[in-house]
Amino acid sequence: MKILDLEAIHMAPGEYLQPRAEWDPELPTLRAALDPVELSKCLFPIASSHWGSRRVKVIGTRLLNWHKGSRYTFEITATTDHGWHNLIGKVFSRESFNVFDAMRRIWRVGLDKDSEFAIPEPLAYVPSLRLLLQEKAIGKHAKEVFLAGSPAERAEAAERCAHWLMWFQILAPKQGKIMKVRRLLRRSERRLRQIVDAKVPIASKAEELFQRLLVVSSMLEGNNWCAGHGDYSHYQILFSGKRTVTFDWDGYDTADPCRDAARFVVSLERLALRELKSIRDLDVATRTFLNSYLIAKHPRFATRLGFYKAALYLQSAKRDVASRATGSLERARTMLDKGLRALDQNSGGSEND
Repeated sequence: MKILDLEAIHMAPGEYLQPRAEWDPELPTLRAALDPVELSKCLFPIASSHWGSRRVKVIGTRLLNWHKGSRYTFEITATTDHGWHNLIGKVFSRESFNVFDAMRRIWRVGLDKDSEFAIPEPLAYVPSLRLLLQEKAIGKHAKEVFLAGSPAERAEAAERCAHWLMWFQILAPKQGKIMKVRRLLRRSERRLRQIVDAKVPIASKAEELFQRLLVVSSMLEGNNWCAGHGDYSHYQILFSGKRTVTFDWDGYDTADPCRDAARFVVSLERLALRELKSIRDLDVATRTFLNSYLIAKHPRFATRLGFYKAALYLQSAKRDVASRATGSLERARTMLDKGLRALDQNSGGSEND
């Protein structure tokens, strides 16, 4: 799936972004959702209930992120009787009221505007347009802190991310599909097949990793479920004053708590590998995250975390192999080596050996 991140696009005040029909035929409601007149009608209930205004006019939209064939995220600028307002819209390729409903349930249990650990406020869902409208949270993205922050700032960011995840897993209701181990193994097997079919020299290492995943999976006890984000990483987190806000709820589910923790750790390592000098450059932040994540104190946490990390390393290796970009095969090899070392922790070894 092609992903375009167009946050660098800047629009003049009042400029209106109208995509051509051929942009994405899998998003048939996109043109209507970006029409300023139609969009203003959708915003009227929000203007009345949240902004105390009887008048609202959309004066501009700005594309933020586009997963072609799946969803299109954009910023909306509107004016009312009381001034300017910004919010986020997301158009889906399929009916997605469930995403809005899941966000609403999470918001209602306490991850709201008054909480230190929060999500953007879900404002409305427009079924005819497959359009989700939500609060635009203002703050500094976690990625910026991990890339450019001081060691102390990185450590604080990692701690806040760990506390947010723990609080979410304690409070939020279990919703959506259950990510069972056997389902994850089926996905891992498909990823293995893609690596093997690419006929790359690291295919045997991928085979070894998958076989070891099968062995470790038999040691995991079932029914250890909690609310899941599905893609918890520095990309979906921002710091707004004392608040930590996590967005992008399209992949919400019910899962082992170690799954989201593992995704955060692997994503930080990937960030260091791609944008810093070494995959180890964010190790201190990773350790701070795990030390602050109290569930990590559980005696079986290391085994479960190692399993989910290894599965994510295999997924990352598949993506690197498929990308064919410069250095991607070496990155894939690094991911597979990390996966094998993550599983070695289950037999008393250290990933840093």
